[in-house]
Amino acid sequence: MARQKRQPCPQTDALGEQLGQTIQCLRTAGNLSLGDLSNMSGIAKSMISQIENNKTNPTLATLFHLSQALGTSVGAVLAYTANDTALLQRQGIQDTPLIMSEDGLCELRIIGWIEAVQWLQIYDFRAQPGGRLVSSPHPPGSVENLTLLSGELKVSVEAESWTAQSGETLRYRADRHHGIKNVGGTPAHATVVNILAHSVK
Repeated sequence: MARQKRQPCPQTDALGEQLGQTIQCLRTAGNLSLGDLSNMSGIAKSMISQIENNKTNPTLATLFHLSQALGTSVGAVLAYTANDTALLQRQGIQDTPLIMSEDGLCELRIIGWIEAVQWLQIYDFRAQPGGRLVSSPHPPGSVENLTLLSGELKVSVEAESWTAQSGETLRYRADRHHGIKNVGGTPAHATVVNILAHSVK
């Protein structure tokens, strides 16, 4: 007997498209390439690309591994969908995407709305003494804004560097290699807002 062709389902297709966009947005917010996410999750780069472009539906296991690599949960990834209520989203700390620095001493939580991450990225940054977060250049024209809530941080952009004290805000070009280091003797806490190129006037 001939196999019946699957009929298109607008709801399923819309969910698949939203899921792909969410994975791509979280990856972008973490400044990760397809290769980076593939290495972190163990999922083939080609598979991640197909998911982001809504060309395949990931299994629950695949979604689990991608969510773990992106520092969040499967439930949170699935919850990034539009609705008609005034409250767009309620998100617990366990579902807030978390990025760790290579030295394990800095954490960057994505607290901005994931739907706006292509042009506005908002992070909660915490660093232990000596912790350093290094970032690759963002698109040309991007500007990063760091407001120090407590502690002491040094921001470096290539050969230039500045030290910020509690309560101060630094704005600097983020389209070059840049980094943030805790140069104080206590944990540091800051809010970081990254405005990507096409939003800068």
